[in-house]
Amino acid sequence: MTKTIFMRSLAIAMLFCIHHLAEAQVKHVVLISIDGLHPDMYLDKSWPTPNLQLLVKKGTYADYCLSVFPAYTHPSHAAMTTGALPARSGIAYNQPLNSKGEWNWYYNTIKAPTIWQALKDKGMTTAAIMWPNVVDGPITYNLSEIWDENHPNDRATPVRQHAIPKGIYEEIERNATGKLDSTNMNDNYFSLDENTGRMAAYIFKTYKPSFLALHFACVDGEEHEFGRDADSVRLAIESNDRAIGEVMQAIEQSGLKESTTIIIVGDHGFSNIHTIMRPNMLIKGINVKFIAAGGSCFLYRSAGTEKGSVYEMIKAVTDSLDKLPKDKRRLFRIIDRKELDKMGADSSALMALSAVPGIVFSGSTRASQTENHGPGTLIQQSKYDGVFIPTTGGHHGYDPAIPDMWTGFIAYGADINRGGHIREMRVVDISPLIAKLLGIKFQTPDGKLVPGILNKL
Repeated sequence: MTKTIFMRSLAIAMLFCIHHLAEAQVKHVVLISIDGLHPDMYLDKSWPTPNLQLLVKKGTYADYCLSVFPAYTHPSHAAMTTGALPARSGIAYNQPLNSKGEWNWYYNTIKAPTIWQALKDKGMTTAAIMWPNVVDGPITYNLSEIWDENHPNDRATPVRQHAIPKGIYEEIERNATGKLDSTNMNDNYFSLDENTGRMAAYIFKTYKPSFLALHFACVDGEEHEFGRDADSVRLAIESNDRAIGEVMQAIEQSGLKESTTIIIVGDHGFSNIHTIMRPNMLIKGINVKFIAAGGSCFLYRSAGTEKGSVYEMIKAVTDSLDKLPKDKRRLFRIIDRKELDKMGADSSALMALSAVPGIVFSGSTRASQTENHGPGTLIQQSKYDGVFIPTTGGHHGYDPAIPDMWTGFIAYGADINRGGHIREMRVVDISPLIAKLLGIKFQTPDGKLVPGILNKL
């Protein structure tokens, strides 16, 4: 009897040890964001993404990942690292309201607790490579996204100026990338993302941070210019896939493959566009203004009009919009404040408009006049001249529930289910997953741990 009790106790102790070893298995998490990623880029084998498709097979993937509202880059990336929707992260758009050219580059613009600070508080090392919203943040190795307002193609100079620690930028040039300048650190060229991958691979191999986050920007740029499925978009995602392979190789060469988890995520999807709408042209004389965000726009009081009935302002705007011809009115829906609260959108907006895919908004208040170029030219004779004008390319910023806005999610490596599949992920759910993997407590206002990703849940 005593021997049986002993053997049972030994078995329990072994299981306890195995459980705790499994919990301690993950030592490193690498978060890779592909700007403008949509799920077919890894679900449809015609896309040139062999590394992403391999991770789908060997890890866990989502049918789609939901962005924030508006589905924009900076609000989405802030959501990933805070688990907070824009109303609580403080990052509602790429640029602050009344921006003169600056973007929400700096860490101090984030108003919610971040995974960066939580990891630092635990004494863990972190790294950010071209990641939005974290310039001058509490990050061990920080080469975050920023560019010169007067020379937006120059990302090299300001990144060097804000690099942490001092000298890390030059160290990377010597050992990983070669000289970095405004030609190869320029989002007009795929070399920006290729160098981002090289930076990340070097930092991981050399310093082995507990958490490394990197952001690829070029897919988004090509989608804006040519639409979501253009040949140049396929070239851009192929470049990203190659860079991801370089990071994966660095992890393996470091001997840390068994203790590292890789997370691939997008910030928003994309819609092909054909028409621009200028809603501010329809509400002249009302002390409010729409701020455009691609496929959505948000209504705010005009400067100096703090007094006055909000109800009357909203009614006047709604009445004006409802006077549009039916074929124009059905191109967007009105979102009231109650629904904006549910979506976690900017709490200072009075209301919003959400367009159907293909329509984008402009904040302009001046008409773009139709020109007569000779016989057969269509001359518009409508009071809505200039409110609706043709365009081409692609955009985002729509309601994240619209399928065009769905982005992607793949997780692979330590503690991740092999061959797993979930239906839905949200960008706010990324930081709870990172915290769980690295064994820290991190409370988020909106994010949650999604079942089916980890092999222990």
